Amino acid sequence: MKKRSAMTAISILMLSLLPMSTGATASTIPSLMHQFSGVSAETAELTVTIPSFTMAVFIVISSFMIKKVGTKRIVLAGTAITTLGAVLSMFAPNVLILLIARAIIGVGIGLFNSLCVSLIDRLYSGQQRERLLGFQNTFQGLGAAGGALAVGLILAYSSWRMTFGFYLVAIPLFLLYLLFVPEVQFNEEDASDQQTTNEKVSLSSKLQFSYYWIVLFIIMVFYMTVNVKIPSYIINNNFGSVASGSAAVVVLSIGTIIGGLIYGSIYAVAKEYTLLLAIAIEAVSIFAISAASSSFTCFVGAFGVGFSFGLFIPFIFSKGLSFVPKKYGNDATTVLMLSTNSANFLCPYVSKLINFGGTDHSLFVAAGVIATIVGIVELVKILTNRTLTISRQEI
Repeated sequence: MKKRSAMTAISILMLSLLPMSTGATASTIPSLMHQFSGVSAETAELTVTIPSFTMAVFIVISSFMIKKVGTKRIVLAGTAITTLGAVLSMFAPNVLILLIARAIIGVGIGLFNSLCVSLIDRLYSGQQRERLLGFQNTFQGLGAAGGALAVGLILAYSSWRMTFGFYLVAIPLFLLYLLFVPEVQFNEEDASDQQTTNEKVSLSSKLQFSYYWIVLFIIMVFYMTVNVKIPSYIINNNFGSVASGSAAVVVLSIGTIIGGLIYGSIYAVAKEYTLLLAIAIEAVSIFAISAASSSFTCFVGAFGVGFSFGLFIPFIFSKGLSFVPKKYGNDATTVLMLSTNSANFLCPYVSKLINFGGTDHSLFVAAGVIATIVGIVELVKILTNRTLTISRQEI
């Protein structure tokens, strides 16, 4: 693997600032409803969630476009479209235009979203690849936390419309990618990968990939459950004010940032136990939130959930992509990202399904129990694989 410039890696990592920032403008809803008095709460909330829908659609569409158009044009087009959506959002004369503009932002991000991971998988290998996958998750956390903080600051000093200016960060992303990242082909084989790509993906590899897809969906649902529910949980239990609830979400993002930063070091030590460690941290943290008697305990739990997110996302993407040839890396990344986007979209429905007690407390308890069961399944899987490996060596 040839050494690549630091600016190439930074330019690829910077793309990850945007995918998790689509919900950062949620705090604009009260101001939006005040200006457009005839708008329902559901429509106002749609201005926050609609980018996630169009983003999911174009994650799939882009997987086909990349092979025809090329990665460079796709990323440049995606960042340009995101910029267009940001400008339209800032000056939208009515809610309909705002919804269209926000949908355009989702289209732009969706075009290059899968490449945030698959470019790293394609261009790097070994410990450097693991480290960069961890950093990729860190940049996602930075985008989520930075977006929320930027929106809060802009609302304090300017119009709610100007909060959409955060997405103009797509302009420097466009320039960085244009200058420092080469065209990357996903329809060609690396010389070192030719032997494996000549073979079909085995049933065993498909089953293992499916296993990680399911685990990703489950633990992502619980991450989103905490992200969505913890502000109201703090307020309803009189642990703190609205500001405390918002701070808990920021703490969650900080946990993600730190987890992603040290993922490479943790993986070097824990190796195949990394996912088990992440699930255990998430389960314990969710139980801590369910048993909380103060906002401080909620903050600790939120940090733990965010930290686990910083570990399990890069591990699952790395492990999942290891089961497919590199030329199919972007397709595999797309499938895994459909798991995370499905979890985001279905989170309210899954939460309602498992919440037999009907309260936030019972929801967190149920989430902790299910996360524990997933952890036990992962432990059994690890021990079974180790036993089979030892048996083969003895034979």
